[in-house]
Amino acid sequence: MNRWNRPGGLCGYSILWAGQILSVSAARMVNFGFGVWLFMRTHSAVDLSLMTGVAFVATMLVSPFAGAAVDRLPRRLTIAVGDAGTVVVLGALLVLFAVDGVQVWQLFLANTITGVLVAFEVPAYSATIALMVAKEDLSRANAMRTIADSVQNVVAPTLGAVALQCLGIDLVVLIAVLAGLVAVGTVFLVSIPQPDRTAARAAGWWHGAWVGFRYIAARPGLVGLQLTFFVVSMLSVMGWQVLMPMVLLRTGNDELAAGLVQTVGAVGGVVGGVVMLLRPPPVRPVRSMLLAVLVYYSLGRIVLGMGGGMFWWAASWFCSWLCMPFLRGNLDAIWQVKVDPAMQGRVFGARQVIDNLALPLALAVIGPLSDSVLEPGMQRGGALLPVFGSLVPGGPGGGMALVFFGTGVLGVVVGLCGFFVRVVRDVDTDLPDHDALPELATTRA
Repeated sequence: MNRWNRPGGLCGYSILWAGQILSVSAARMVNFGFGVWLFMRTHSAVDLSLMTGVAFVATMLVSPFAGAAVDRLPRRLTIAVGDAGTVVVLGALLVLFAVDGVQVWQLFLANTITGVLVAFEVPAYSATIALMVAKEDLSRANAMRTIADSVQNVVAPTLGAVALQCLGIDLVVLIAVLAGLVAVGTVFLVSIPQPDRTAARAAGWWHGAWVGFRYIAARPGLVGLQLTFFVVSMLSVMGWQVLMPMVLLRTGNDELAAGLVQTVGAVGGVVGGVVMLLRPPPVRPVRSMLLAVLVYYSLGRIVLGMGGGMFWWAASWFCSWLCMPFLRGNLDAIWQVKVDPAMQGRVFGARQVIDNLALPLALAVIGPLSDSVLEPGMQRGGALLPVFGSLVPGGPGGGMALVFFGTGVLGVVVGLCGFFVRVVRDVDTDLPDHDALPELATTRA
């Protein structure tokens, strides 16, 4: 296909998105399969946590340098290499599974390499959206990304379990390899504009790795936006971490109930993404984002903590996921509009580091707090039950329900603060759009 005939705009992005959703869903199936395979052989929850942790640490450490690379290299090449690298890693594991030679350390190494590739792919993909899609369609394009996240959470665990049972781990990996090849192919089917890379190439790698942080720090509106989302993310992770154990404790270890609640929630994410696709883009995206924060924490956290029963939890979790496209879609659109495309790789790499810090901080707090303080305190005779028992039912899982209630209240406070703090509330009007600035050049690639 002649490169001048490659589709661009929202149509071209839709092709790229379709390849990514196929690849990511297949990769999620593989991760599920690897987790089952590893646990069946080691019976160690620590090994499972470490397998996830090595990828997370790799992404964190590499992200600043990956962002610099994204701005130095053609965007098409960065995305394609990331997808192709994943295919190579999975292909190597496929060969090892075929000869029955996979060791635990090899899975750890594969996950580490995958974490490095993610550090490149996420900022490259986010920055590419801003080049391909018109400003008025950015919220919709980012909503499509949240649909992809929701679909993989609905489809991947279920299909992964069925495929693992019926086909075996080697064929599951083969499916992921083929899906990755499709994703690589879609990158070359669409037109991807390229921003001016002169300044990025002139800067040294070390300087380029940290310039994204300095770019954010020099703009109070972006600092306020980043801090707001950091707190929102940290509170959200606390709820994610205790949902399954809370439902299991409340239902007497009913795994079906726990799985159903999570599935219904992910369906809410798909519904929210579709609604956002169909509605006109918001005039003030930051206010739409802050409103989503308020609904997310009031209906998706406070209400969940106060209720009892699978229907109640599923409905509340549905509302939680329903808000995610409006929260993430508008947030990402603001960054894509405000940051010069020639800087977006480095800025989004910096964002990735800051966003990812929310996970270990939240886990470090909520685990000990829930197990040692909240859960015992919400049992009969506990110190917290007389205080919160009228709002949050006590008994098994009561402390974890209190986590939902407490983080929900704090999340509502954060959302309200966003409306009252001017640098956050008016960032979409006070900070000029990148296309209003001089010397913005892009070329077709």
